[in-house]
Amino acid sequence: MKNTKTKIKNREHIAKIRVLYLLLAFAISLISIVAISLINDLLIDETLCMVFVTIVFSIVICITIIHKRNGKKIVDFDTSYSRLCLRIFYCWIIIIAGNFIPEFFVPVALLPIILTTVCEEMVSLSVSIYMVVSLCYVHHSNNLVIICYILLVLISQAVSSYMKSIDERMRIDVLVILFTSNVLITIICYYLANYNMTWLILLYAFGLGLVVTLFFGFLFNLLLDKSIKDYTNKYTTILNKDYNLVKDIKNYSLAEYTHAVKVSELSRKCAIEIGANERCAACGGFYYRLGRMEGEPEIDNAIRLAEENCFPRDVITIISEYGGIISKPSTPESAIVHMVDSLVTKIELLDEDTMSSEWNQDMVIYQTLNDFSQAGFYDNSGLSMNQFLRVRQKLVNEESFL
Repeated sequence: MKNTKTKIKNREHIAKIRVLYLLLAFAISLISIVAISLINDLLIDETLCMVFVTIVFSIVICITIIHKRNGKKIVDFDTSYSRLCLRIFYCWIIIIAGNFIPEFFVPVALLPIILTTVCEEMVSLSVSIYMVVSLCYVHHSNNLVIICYILLVLISQAVSSYMKSIDERMRIDVLVILFTSNVLITIICYYLANYNMTWLILLYAFGLGLVVTLFFGFLFNLLLDKSIKDYTNKYTTILNKDYNLVKDIKNYSLAEYTHAVKVSELSRKCAIEIGANERCAACGGFYYRLGRMEGEPEIDNAIRLAEENCFPRDVITIISEYGGIISKPSTPESAIVHMVDSLVTKIELLDEDTMSSEWNQDMVIYQTLNDFSQAGFYDNSGLSMNQFLRVRQKLVNEESFL
């Protein structure tokens, strides 16, 4: 079938969505810094210094986010820039409200709890510490207040990171640790700063610990699940028949579109067979040859299109490993997509009469996949031999690739 290549529409506005959210978060931070400076009657030069520091810090954080995302270190479900912007807004509300709360009792432990559910731990910790240090500076707080807040942030960050990495949705011992640490650290730092203690201070400390613990217990999993759901929904979105890139592939070549659908569906079935990420495999299979629409360099163009359309990072990884040209498959999903695409491409090149026999199709599958396996093509993918054999058998059991 003749390919009818069409000019890909300009989608720079999609690529700029992330930039827009980062700029919005930056604007929120600047406004918040100015607000707390005005609330505390800082001089103009002090306020300007805070603004400049915020600018530098924001630039560093933005670079860190981009670097870690490109390095595949941005948490299991990637960074949602829209939600990150919203969570930063929530955190600044806490900091602004802290201007009206007695020192030592601002719930700063909530900051990493809010941020960790949507971004990488180091980014969450850095932003949280910067916010509490800014609050302490405008208050001209003594060192013990700063120490108190930073300790609370560190413990909260450690607890949040731990809870995100385990299977259990909530554990009572984690809640006890969080509550106890907030109460004890607050009481100890307050006492060392003032060398006195009252029942009212004890009540404040217990109240602070209770607020943080209840928030963590009731909302942490909710926020985390929402972030994961948003990430998994992206898989569905980019495979929707009405999605812009899906339409572009279909307009570019019906044969290419049919190939993509076939590879996507077979990759999904194989991923289910071995318990891999079926959504990732389906998306990777569909967009595996995305770069063909724009020509050479195909892989670079495919990655660019995927980045502009905010694809999940694991899907971009599969696209970047197309054909094993630049790098061999590094994940089970990437190995599956490579196996399926290689077979579908090979069988499509053979005439229908040759492949009409089920025996011929099975022989092509065995020979093709065994050659790749013996060459060590999937050694770095994490695909075990047992999984490889199960995927191969699943493909053999398919009635026809034509």
